[in-house]
Amino acid sequence: MQSFAHALLCLALSTSAAIAAPTEASKDSPPRYTQASAQTRDIAERYFQAYLRKDWAQLEPLMAEQIQFRDTTAALVFGTLDQAGKPRLTQYLRQVYPYIETHEFKLERSFFAGQQAVFVGVSDWSFAPPGTPAVRSRTPIVIALQVQGGQVIEHLEMGDLQGYVEAARLAGATK
Repeated sequence: MQSFAHALLCLALSTSAAIAAPTEASKDSPPRYTQASAQTRDIAERYFQAYLRKDWAQLEPLMAEQIQFRDTTAALVFGTLDQAGKPRLTQYLRQVYPYIETHEFKLERSFFAGQQAVFVGVSDWSFAPPGTPAVRSRTPIVIALQVQGGQVIEHLEMGDLQGYVEAARLAGATK
C-alpha cells in the first residue's frame, strides 16, 4: 500500500513539475500578450472614441473590410442589427445613427486582453426614428471589439434595453 501511495505521489509531483516547467512557447507568451494587448488598446480606443462621436471618417480606416457588427440583445426591440462587411456597416451607421439625437457614454471599466478590447458602461441616449417621438433612456452596455492586423474585425454590443422599452412605451413610441 505504501509503495502505491509513493508511486502516486511521484506521479503527481512529476506531472505538476511538467505542467509548471515553462515551454519555449510559454516563455514568449507574456511579452507577446503584453504587446498584443497594447496594440489592441491603441486601435480599440481610437475606434471606440470615433464611434461614440459618430466620426465616420476616423472610424472607417480602423475597420477591416470583413468587419462583423452584432447586437444580439437588440433583436427583440429593433430587429436584427447584424452587419457583415465594411460597406454594409458604414451604410448602416450613416443611415441609422443620425436618429440618435443625444448620446453620452459613461465608461465604467475597460480592459484589453490580447486581441480583445472590452468597454463596459452606461449609455444615456435619445433615439427618434422618423415618425416616432424621441425616446431617452439609460442603457447599461458592453462593447467588445476584436482587433487583428491593426483593424477591428468584430464589434459586438450587448445592452440591457429594458429602460429603453419602458421609456418607449411611456412616450407612445411603441404600439
